[in-house]
Amino acid sequence: MRRSFLTYRFYTLPLFFGNTPIADVYLSLNDPHSFMLVQVLADIEKRFNLTFRLYLVAETTPSAEVNIPLLKQWAIKDANYIADKYNLSRVNSFPNTKALVTGQQTWLLNVKNVQDALNVFNNTWFDNYTEYFSLSTPVITAQINNQRRLFRRGSHSTGSIFFCGEWFLGIDRLEHLEFLFNDKGLSKENETVVYNKNTLQLLDNKTIKSKENSLEAYISLNSPYSYIGLIQAKKLSDKYQVPLTIKPLVPISMRGVVIPEYKQRYMLLDAAREAKKLNINFKGYVDPLKQGIINIYEIFMYAQQQNKSYQFMQAAFEAVFVGEIDLALDKHIRKICAQIDINYEDAIEYGKINDWQLWSENNHLSLNNMGLWGVPCFKYKEVSCWGQDRLVQIEDAILAS
Repeated sequence: MRRSFLTYRFYTLPLFFGNTPIADVYLSLNDPHSFMLVQVLADIEKRFNLTFRLYLVAETTPSAEVNIPLLKQWAIKDANYIADKYNLSRVNSFPNTKALVTGQQTWLLNVKNVQDALNVFNNTWFDNYTEYFSLSTPVITAQINNQRRLFRRGSHSTGSIFFCGEWFLGIDRLEHLEFLFNDKGLSKENETVVYNKNTLQLLDNKTIKSKENSLEAYISLNSPYSYIGLIQAKKLSDKYQVPLTIKPLVPISMRGVVIPEYKQRYMLLDAAREAKKLNINFKGYVDPLKQGIINIYEIFMYAQQQNKSYQFMQAAFEAVFVGEIDLALDKHIRKICAQIDINYEDAIEYGKINDWQLWSENNHLSLNNMGLWGVPCFKYKEVSCWGQDRLVQIEDAILAS
């Protein structure tokens, strides 16, 4: 129902009045992922009957728990990973202030289409300017207004595309956008999908020389991406016979960080879309925060001791995202334990001498030492990544071992 309404509002109704389909793109000149995205917009316009409408947005302020220097290091590294996947221009460092201000001013004066936008990004990131402008009030105001529009539409990130009432974040979500364009009959030639290089190979007949290292999965029970990522990590573990070690973390919401409602809504909608693509059950959400988290984490160490950590966490995730079950109630915890043949009373007693707050904090410290934050994160040997979208990196590391 929701999707039908949004499609009517943002696609069907404009077409009725003879308007060309338009996709809104929100970019920040200081965002390496926006730079990656702007490099492929011309290709998409060439392949599909639509027009991009471009909005320059001020740099998004990260959450309070994020270490800014680490975030910038990760952003450059991750953007270059995407660049290598799709043969795009790599970046070494963020634009200097003079080039950034000049680029923002130039955008307001000169950008009319995607080629103009790409030129400004190139000149800004590689400092190709021969003269520099000072920051002006109209430039600041325009970016702030565009950012407000971004938030009102229900997104939180630059490097995003809005089409048919849906958001598509960065190159990682262009696969969904291409499918939608094809579904709307917008393809000019054949209905191909080219931005889909983040798919696990799961190769047969591949022998892994060493099984001494485990695939570590840092997850939180309230995170839909953790649910999807853990299932994908288990597929890697089973396919290549690599041990899977699960390291639960206390959600940032229980650490005093407030996540805006529009961001929570986007994550659930996006995760449901990813789950459907991956054939993973995803029907709804019952927030397990606080008591639900505590109930599961109190038992996790016992499940791990019984070599049932994955079965236990999978059952807990399915309760949250499939069964829409309230894990704050003991009767549901008992049912999960019975489901995987764990003695509930023994698990509670074991949890009393293995304080979940201590081991979860140790997991959090390990994540910080890797230069990462948030969930899900994955590690194999010396390779670590943030997000289920990057599990291909882990697969590559496993195959190289």
